[in-house]
Amino acid sequence: MDKPDRQSYAFRNCDKPTISPVIGVVKGEIPKWLNGTLTRNGPGIQTIGPDTYRHMFDGLAIIHRFHIAAGNVTYNNRPLESNTYHKNMATERIVVGGFGTVGIGDPCDTLFSKFKSMFISSDKQKEMTIIDNCNVNVAYYGDQLYAMTETDFVRRIDPTTLNTIGDKVTLSDYVVVNQASAHPHILEDGTVLNSGVNYKHKNGVHYIIIQVPPSYDSSETSFKNAKIIAKIPSRWKFYPGYHHSFGITKNKIIFIEQPYCISLPRLIISGFMRKAFQDALTWYPKEKTRIHVISMETGEIHPIVYETEKLFTFHHANAYEEDGHIVVDVSAYNSADFVNKDIDLNTVNNRATAYEGAGVRRYVLPLVVSSEVKIILFKFCYIVRYFVILE
Repeated sequence: MDKPDRQSYAFRNCDKPTISPVIGVVKGEIPKWLNGTLTRNGPGIQTIGPDTYRHMFDGLAIIHRFHIAAGNVTYNNRPLESNTYHKNMATERIVVGGFGTVGIGDPCDTLFSKFKSMFISSDKQKEMTIIDNCNVNVAYYGDQLYAMTETDFVRRIDPTTLNTIGDKVTLSDYVVVNQASAHPHILEDGTVLNSGVNYKHKNGVHYIIIQVPPSYDSSETSFKNAKIIAKIPSRWKFYPGYHHSFGITKNKIIFIEQPYCISLPRLIISGFMRKAFQDALTWYPKEKTRIHVISMETGEIHPIVYETEKLFTFHHANAYEEDGHIVVDVSAYNSADFVNKDIDLNTVNNRATAYEGAGVRRYVLPLVVSSEVKIILFKFCYIVRYFVILE
């Protein structure tokens, strides 16, 4: 049996959308009471003209819809018609790049332009900045469905037709944020919490928590009433830790500050040296990881800083409070080097060693400790240890 080709599925190219829903073939039986819609998002258009995206994170977004009703499932998809999509398709080249891909055009018109806009606010700059390829996730803000990525741009989409609605929404028009997570949490009352980064804070870079109340039947964006409820200072002034998600319990917010850092000086230089965004990211294996706990009600940061050995994580798995402790489960790796080395077009077929030691790790954080203690150093236990190695 031939070895599976990672490149064939990690960089599959969706060259023809499925606009009209098709009926799936059901094996077994879907319960009659199961009804609803699953909407998913991810990179899907990998090749444009003679160019191919170089990194697994970069392909143009494809929105997928699985509709379940009366024991049947229909499927349709559609590309997200972002400004990035239209510009690349119009030129039939990858003019606007991404996380690990440099566009063929002026680099100052792509990610460097986005970074520059973090510090310079002008209508012209906003017009130039078009990194709105929201290919990471989708979420409802009230009754409005948005596609998201890790810039401060989101795109609203129709939940049935998957059409892109209106122009991009710029979060920094409503709160002071330069980059936002694509993994918000939706509370029981419909309120949405999300995390982000503010590079412009007068006291240096801060991580922030954004609260967006739900809105329904409104012609205006749900983000109109967004506000910042918490600010967490970065321990590295010019090297904020990269984060992809955060965790919550019913009362607390959990933010992991890991030693996979965005070098702001290097990011500025990359705009002139035709480097991709990933080239500004550096893994510092000698630094520890910090876990911050924030009150959801008041936004106050817990006085204790929790430190553990280095780890890299994309996703939180679970968090809850029990007997004066917070239990935090994350999908973690021993190193972040694989993000740059093992999941781009050239190396994705190699045997990835970065996955060794990967697993779901559990951290138990005591909330009540001596007032004299400022930093707690602790270790983790594996819940499930797994390896993702393709033979």
